[in-house]
Amino acid sequence: MADSSAWIFFLSAVFATYVWRFTGVMISHRIEANHPIFEWFTCLAYGIIASLVARTLILPSGMLEEVPLWQRLIPMVFAFLGFYLLGKRLWVGIVFGETAFITLLWFGEISSL
Repeated sequence: MADSSAWIFFLSAVFATYVWRFTGVMISHRIEANHPIFEWFTCLAYGIIASLVARTLILPSGMLEEVPLWQRLIPMVFAFLGFYLLGKRLWVGIVFGETAFITLLWFGEISSL
């Protein structure tokens, strides 16, 4: 009995997944890539990412909780400056932010990390 119910759940999950994939393939040739709805979804994705980053910086958990807020926000400013001033390259922003964070931890008050 348990084996048959597991198969029923598995097949229903497969069916639910592939129905939407099939529908997407069938209507994909009629969708314009520059449609305003895609711009909206892009803005939504950027907003979700920005909110997750802000939550991680302002309300951290784990070891990042021990780092003072100013030591988390200053590297964020450096990351934004590096990103925007040097050609909007993601890796530049990451390197600037991480370098500032490690430098502040190295010379700052936190020595237990």
